[in-house]
Amino acid sequence: MRLPSALPRTLASTPVFWWACALSAPPIAFAAAAAGLGMATPDPPRDIATIALWSIAEEIVFRGALQPVLAQAFARRFPVALLTPANLVTSIVFAAFHLWRHSIAAALAVFPVSIVFGRARELSGRVWPAAVLHVVFNLLLYAASALLASVR
Repeated sequence: MRLPSALPRTLASTPVFWWACALSAPPIAFAAAAAGLGMATPDPPRDIATIALWSIAEEIVFRGALQPVLAQAFARRFPVALLTPANLVTSIVFAAFHLWRHSIAAALAVFPVSIVFGRARELSGRVWPAAVLHVVFNLLLYAASALLASVR
């Protein structure tokens, strides 16, 4: 199901958004790890597999199921915007979901990243770009956490 987008399809398909994601993800992941919001690194093979599987599963649930339902519900009440109500609500629920295993600070830090994943879903009309962004960001956060742990 295609989600409404604030941008015309021609503009939405430009690589600006994707380049911004690619260039900003490493420093954001490193800053999050440096702020103590990193991931444990006791067993890299298991951790990397778990990170990839959880990231994909979360995107299927949040961007694949919840966000399209909200987009349809909100489409009747709100005009299409750069930050859609469906993306906003999905990101709030996504951040709250992270409270089961993370601190409040970490859950709050998840919120803006979730907005980006939601926007990727809206721009592409598909779940897989958001899933790829999620996996890559979490792997960068994991790598930054391991790097910082090795120098401490």
